[in-house]
Formats: sequence, structure tokens, C-alpha cells
Amino acid sequence: MSPVRVVVARGDPLERGRTVGYELADLIRASLEFYWRYLVRRGVRAGELPGLLAPYLAAAERELPDLVELVTGMAEGSGVSFWELFCVNAFEELEPVLEERSGRPVAPRERCSTVTISGPGYTLLGHNEQWLAGEIGHMAVVVELPDDGPALVSPTLACCLPAVGMNEYRVAQGIQSLTADDDGVGVPRVLVSRHALVASSPADALRRATLPGRAGGYGHSFAFATGSAMNIETSATRYAVNGMPGSHTNHYTDPELADRAPPPSPGSLARLARLQALVEERSPATPAAIGEILADHGGDGPQAICEHGTEDPADEASAIVFSMICDLDLGRMWVAPGSPCVTAYEEVDLAGVV
Repeated sequence: MSPVRVVVARGDPLERGRTVGYELADLIRASLEFYWRYLVRRGVRAGELPGLLAPYLAAAERELPDLVELVTGMAEGSGVSFWELFCVNAFEELEPVLEERSGRPVAPRERCSTVTISGPGYTLLGHNEQWLAGEIGHMAVVVELPDDGPALVSPTLACCLPAVGMNEYRVAQGIQSLTADDDGVGVPRVLVSRHALVASSPADALRRATLPGRAGGYGHSFAFATGSAMNIETSATRYAVNGMPGSHTNHYTDPELADRAPPPSPGSLARLARLQALVEERSPATPAAIGEILADHGGDGPQAICEHGTEDPADEASAIVFSMICDLDLGRMWVAPGSPCVTAYEEVDLAGVV
């Protein structure tokens, strides 16, 4: 696996987007080739994207116009269609619509595992980005140094806005996909997660993660340099807060939210149970110990923490596309640009960010 690519973007949202797009143009184009294979398999033509995505774009422009500017800049910098790039950033909203339209079963969203740990002298967040295997090799680290607003550093897939990472306040976020019965048209989840990534405090994290008008929900796992951690489960219209460190995968743990969601998938249950068991058994207190947990293949269920899916077609299999560890007390981050069982973690230079 090649070294982690790092892009430093300065200026206003449009300028930062152009920089990211220009620097990652090759990865963005390769990524879009994969998504077009996905779309064509479901009978989507290029001319359909504006009609499918316009309601989500309108919601995003109303609530988070600066992030729409970021996507616009990325499209301009990489020389690709805005609608194609926005499609990737609204993928989790579009995906069930396309599955239903093509007569395919709507599969559970088996995406991402996060663990937060806090103890005397350490606060750690570990995250495995579990996504579609067609995106393997398309990740980079984006450092944003805005003219107005907090700096952030984020490992991300090239077409996507940053969603996980750490900001200048030494607040880190991991994200897990969730599905509920109130999912609908609204601000795409990825934009909400980018909005929450610059939270300055637990109260600000809650305000940002529960942005009104969102299309659906996520599990937002936060860790803070103050030694605390929290998980916010959201749906399109509701939320629940757990103010303790812990693990989270792809189902609601709050009973009221769980009652309004599909039953937990065996894969999500297996990953959560394994994370909780390893944390209890090992009491991890170092980044290396978190990395060992994120690379784990044990457990009794159909999915491992370090998942290597075997679905057909192969590029739609579930796989770890990158892994991240944040040390909030020290202000340090490590990223593995692939499955952490076979890809070494590299430390990211956070100078100028934290």
C-alpha cells in the first residue's frame, strides 16, 4: 500500500474545495468510475442525477451552503461533474431509492465501527471505515485550514467531504451508518457529519449532529481532550445521547430509537459484541492497543471488526477502506490507508491544526 496522501487546503470553502479537487483529481476520477459501475447496474443514466438529487441539494443549500461550496470547488478543481460528486456525498440517501427502484432487496447498512476509551492520562478514539470495496485505494488525508473557522484533519475517500477526524479543539469524531423509519429527503448525512466534525465542545457537538432538516441519522462518536467521550445517535427527526466512552456499530442502542428502526443486522451485532468484549478483556490504554482491536478478525458472527467481505460483485463487498486512531490528550493521529490487519498505521502531521 502506498503512503498516505495528504492535501492541505486553505482559504474559503470554494478555494479549499478547488485545492482538494485538483490535488486528488486522479483518485476522484477513479472513484467515480466505480460509482458509475454501481449506478449502471441499477439502470441509472447520467441525465437522471439532477432529478434524483435536486431535493437533497436544495436542503443542503438551505442549511449548509458553505459545504455545498466545498463540493462545488472539488468538482471544479478535479474537472468532474458537480452532480456526480454530489451523488457520492448523498450516496446513503440515494442508495435505498435505487435498490427499491431496481427491485433489489434493501440490505442493512453495514458501515463503520468506532470505539472510544478514556482513563487517567489518555483519551482515545479508534475508527474503521467500512465501505464498498470498490473504493479501496481511493483515500487521502485532508487538512483544512479555513480563513474563518476551526482547522481540521480527516482521513476520507477522495470524492467525499471529511466526516471523521480531529479538529483544532482536539475534538475527534467517528461515524457509523444508521437507518430509521423517518429517513427521507433532507440534508445528506455526509454533510451533517462534516458540519459536526468542527465541534468545539460536547454541547456544540450535540447542536451540530442534530442539525434540523437532515435526511437521516448517524452514530456520532466523539472524544474530547478534556478526557470525556460521548455517542449521539440520530435519525432524521430524533436523537439520543450516551455520555460515556464505548463502542458503536450500525444499529441503535437507545431503546426508543431502536423501536423505530429495522432489527439490528447480525454483522453489526457481531462487531459491537466483539468490540465490547475486547475492550473489557484488554483494557486498552494506548494507540497501539486500539490498533490491535481494530485489526481483529475474531468473534462468532458473520462480520469481523476488520471486515473483508465476499459479496458479489466484488467491488460492492463490504471492506475496511481505512482505519484511524486519535489520541486526544497528545493531539496525535494515525491512519492506515487500508485494512489495519495488513496495512501499517502512519502518523499524520498535525502541525498547524492542534
